[in-house]
Amino acid sequence: MASIGATSPGVTGNEHSPQTERGNRTMTRLRRRSVLLGAGALGLTSVVGVTAREVAARLGTQGPRMSITRHEPGTASGRILFTYQHGAAIADASGTPLWTTSGADSYANFQVQQYRGERVFTWWQGSGGPGGGGTGSGTGMVTSLAHARLARIGSADGYRPDAHELLLTPPGTALITSYAPLSHDLSAVGGPAAGQVLNGYCEEVDVASGAVLHRWSALEHVPLTDSYLPVSAAPGQPYDFFHINSISVTPDGHLLVSARHTCALYKIHRTTGEVLWRLGGKSSSFSVAADAVFGFQHHAVFEDPQTIRMFDDGGDGLTTLHPSRVAWIRIDTTAMTATLAASMTVPGVQTPAMGSAQRLPNGNVFVSWGSIARLTEFSPDGDVLFDANLNFPSYRAFKFDVP
Repeated sequence: MASIGATSPGVTGNEHSPQTERGNRTMTRLRRRSVLLGAGALGLTSVVGVTAREVAARLGTQGPRMSITRHEPGTASGRILFTYQHGAAIADASGTPLWTTSGADSYANFQVQQYRGERVFTWWQGSGGPGGGGTGSGTGMVTSLAHARLARIGSADGYRPDAHELLLTPPGTALITSYAPLSHDLSAVGGPAAGQVLNGYCEEVDVASGAVLHRWSALEHVPLTDSYLPVSAAPGQPYDFFHINSISVTPDGHLLVSARHTCALYKIHRTTGEVLWRLGGKSSSFSVAADAVFGFQHHAVFEDPQTIRMFDDGGDGLTTLHPSRVAWIRIDTTAMTATLAASMTVPGVQTPAMGSAQRLPNGNVFVSWGSIARLTEFSPDGDVLFDANLNFPSYRAFKFDVP
């Protein structure tokens, strides 16, 4: 197992001063993550596969609700998958919940993925999470489309999966985030010398066995001074300087990590942990065009080998760079430039946290506006075809053809 490595934005994005990158990390052994298989495996409080009517009876007004405000011809087929206060839901095009799972936990990242050649549902549930204003500690779930439980990804070495990412890969691994507080000198960012950092980790886990294949530590690769987050005045509050909120696979098989509090994306070598380049923020490897500057972003993925799609929050509730949007950033790794290829937004929309953007099979783009509890489907040209309000923020939301 490889252990692979830790001011308000007046972000211009044009700084070209990448820090010296660290190479291979010491090989260490990590204990196996707890993975339980089978329908009786989950020890969490949950109700799986009940009807919407049963859930409404149990949760009353806390159940999932969606209010459709616009529905034009041209929307993609499929069901809408989202999370609410204590559950996850599948709704039809009219917003009616068709299936839910619920319990005492928080839920996030409900979507359809591939596992062992079959389409499956995946989600995270646990305590805390984005809806609680920060990080979470819980379990990653994998079920069949018939809602039979296949696996869960639990704790290892004291690290528990966080809500921000659960991405399955073709070899049968999962890319997840986790967090841990560490004692650290914060004097470089105006904090106490005997302070604490909430360090972010990117982990790759074998789903079937629970083995942790790689663990990357933000603190080992990124200086605290790259963060835009002020140190909290609250005593004993760990400094969440990095805040990983998405992990995806690059076209050449490495990892793309998005960090909210540095307003930057990082291409990370999948086995050594070396930071191959940084996009955005204070130490960008690229010169970024003014209209391509992004901030406090979420859900960054390569849409093609030269173009990254992200949900660009554009603000954090205190600082606003621009309205929230879906942004496509085209990168040139020879000239080391980044330009805005396209963007989509709804006038007046500003979300301070969370969010996702999904390219649908017909070319449409399905968007969760995160903390403002709104969903939108755009045509390929950026016209709004569908708009809806939820009764609770959904960290991400997706649209899939499912039963």
